[in-house]
Amino acid sequence: MDQAHLRRDLAVIAFTAFLNFIGLTIAIPIFTPLCLDQTSGIIAAGTSVPVRTTILGFLLGIFPLCQFFTAPMLGAFSDRCGRKKVLLFSLAGMFLGSVIMAVSITLGNLALAFFSRIIMGGFSGSIAVTQSAIADLSDEKSRPKNFGLLGAAFGASLFIGPALGGFLSDPTIRPWFNYATPFWLSSLLTALNFGQVAWQLSETLPPEKRRHADFHILIGPINIAKAFQKTAHRNMFLVVFFLGFGFNFFTQFFQVYLLEKFAVTQSQIGIVYSYFGIWGILTQAVIVRPVSEKFRPAQVLSVTLLLSAGIFPILLLVPSFPLLFAVIIFIPLFNGLSNPNLTTLISNLGGSESQGEVLGINQSVLAMAQFLPPLIGGYIVGHHFTLPIWITTASILTAWFLFMRTR
Repeated sequence: MDQAHLRRDLAVIAFTAFLNFIGLTIAIPIFTPLCLDQTSGIIAAGTSVPVRTTILGFLLGIFPLCQFFTAPMLGAFSDRCGRKKVLLFSLAGMFLGSVIMAVSITLGNLALAFFSRIIMGGFSGSIAVTQSAIADLSDEKSRPKNFGLLGAAFGASLFIGPALGGFLSDPTIRPWFNYATPFWLSSLLTALNFGQVAWQLSETLPPEKRRHADFHILIGPINIAKAFQKTAHRNMFLVVFFLGFGFNFFTQFFQVYLLEKFAVTQSQIGIVYSYFGIWGILTQAVIVRPVSEKFRPAQVLSVTLLLSAGIFPILLLVPSFPLLFAVIIFIPLFNGLSNPNLTTLISNLGGSESQGEVLGINQSVLAMAQFLPPLIGGYIVGHHFTLPIWITTASILTAWFLFMRTR
């Protein structure tokens, strides 16, 4: 493949991942007020706050729970049929899910909202397919840099998604804006992306490299069980889990810490998350490439995982909200260096013919690390608002210890 086609395919894949992440981050400022709103939400007026927050937790958690089961299925399916067909299939599902969510909000139908989250969570497992496509287009040297494109896509979505969701759902900005508006936009963007993939993306897995792979609803748990039978695989996937668990615990409950300690406003919370996104983008665009050219992934991770664990307790020492920005720079920096290098090592666990399966298992592990925090975090944060930060520190420190033992 010539360089022009290679760059085009990488750009299309990165944009597809970006829209996938946008579908997740655009909902950050929507679901909480949607569930707590007594007048125009989707939960019946008069419902108690504890019941509302319980429903909110399940509404948030069902997305990665479905992803846990479908990611390895889609990854294995792409090993058999090719990446492009599976991506198109997934985009069609994401489009349907976005439309159903917009309709459910318009009708005030909670059951439809759950149905939408199930569909969108299931088809969002296509991130494993985009990772496999990037692996198809990469050699050992370019793999960390190319996987960094996914990190940049996530950083951009974290910068744009919450602000866009909050803006489009605020009727004080435009009278016709409401909770459903962001999902109508997401539907439109997904439809445009479907056309882009159909017309511009080349098939990255040629027929001679495809393999017959079994796939069914329990392939996620079964494949993870198989992967954990080998010591090296088990420890590496545990590293993925503990790093993801810690980071997700932090991102989901850092808002509570900000509210309790600094009494911030919603706009200030949005600024913090945009700040994360900006530094995530800069890390992938400016820092990952030179670091990956000079150091091997294992060398990078042995340092960045330890530094990531160490930065979170420092947050507890910050006396004022403005000074917080000087510290949180390092969170997307260290995480942005860790993730593409860790994904590279996970990718190396499988041969060229099984990238979809290995990266599908990886995505299932990440999904498990996403749906567990909202299920248990509400109870934990109720005891003290600093506990999620300590749990994040312990989780990432465990990831570093397991990685060093694996090395």
